[in-house]
Amino acid sequence: MVQVLSCCKNFEPCAQGQQDQAGDGQQYSSLSDRQYNVTGIIEDRFSRHHKFLLRTREEKTDCVPPIIISGHRFTAISQHQSAARDYLEAYKLNPENPFINLCVGSALINLALGFRLQNKNQCIVQALAFLFRYLRLCDNSQEALYNIARAYHHVGLNTLAAIYYEKALAVEVKDYPIPRLPYEENSCAQQDLKPGYCDVRREAAFNLHLIYKKSGADDLARRILRTYCTI
Repeated sequence: MVQVLSCCKNFEPCAQGQQDQAGDGQQYSSLSDRQYNVTGIIEDRFSRHHKFLLRTREEKTDCVPPIIISGHRFTAISQHQSAARDYLEAYKLNPENPFINLCVGSALINLALGFRLQNKNQCIVQALAFLFRYLRLCDNSQEALYNIARAYHHVGLNTLAAIYYEKALAVEVKDYPIPRLPYEENSCAQQDLKPGYCDVRREAAFNLHLIYKKSGADDLARRILRTYCTI
């Protein structure tokens, strides 16, 4: 509650300006709205589910899923340093998990592109080390090749990105049934999925065409779109 009141003090100048135009009643309404917004932000950060997650991590320190979920929460609010810390903690417990290596690499890529980090090149190299470990654990799967290309594309290494996009385009993937969640096991609803939902060649082709178009190779860009993205 002390944090809410201290945050609301920052809104007083704005509320005071509205008092001069609309009177005391509207000032009170505006200030109440701001108090509600700040309270909502704080309650969201310390929600019931977050408290349960923290309690689970304290009770079961060697349990990986709560650590991964915590990292996802930090990623969702763009706190990539905290997310990388959680993902690395999960990596120590299960270093051979491809998904954890992907999470660590992605978090380090996002961290390297921030404004406050000084050793950006070193951070990118570390991220690529985890991503290539993920690629090896996935046996050079199409999805892993696409993620490597996407990482290169994200940091501006378009030449390397194009190489791995082309590798992803050369791999064909069969569709696999999507596992149901526990509460969906008894559901009779049909999965309305079009053929090719496990294939990322269209995504790879679209990103590759952006690289070709940016480099001035419009003919190559059109050919890629015509081959992979035309119905």
